[in-house]
Amino acid sequence: MKKYVLVAALILIGSLSTSYAHGDKHEEEGGMHSEHHAKESPDVVVKGQLIGMTCFIKHQSKGEKHRDCFKDCANKGLPIGILTGDHKIYQISGEGHADLKETNKKFLKYAEEQIVAKGKVFSSNGINMIVVKGIKKAN
Repeated sequence: MKKYVLVAALILIGSLSTSYAHGDKHEEEGGMHSEHHAKESPDVVVKGQLIGMTCFIKHQSKGEKHRDCFKDCANKGLPIGILTGDHKIYQISGEGHADLKETNKKFLKYAEEQIVAKGKVFSSNGINMIVVKGIKKAN
């Protein structure tokens, strides 16, 4: 019986040390951050249509007729993004772990329009995200 308890304890200790090695969190800049965050890229320019991601992905809804719905969704904190000419989507994220309701506010006046955004881009598992530092209407 003692052997089984010892083996179980060793397995538990081994699994705990493995999980700490692969996902240890630490305090940094006032919040919790994973050691495995994606590395930041230099600022990138992304051009495309500002879209409400929920409606676009579920129903392919976009464009001028969808502007009011975009604003409603953005105000609720649903994700918004940029649909590029080559059909990539960049979800807009706030700095750090910022609330999307707050982040989305500065994009409302560009709802469903062609824009040019500059910021940090992160990509993982086929998903693109941008932390926008500057935005303007496309020419």
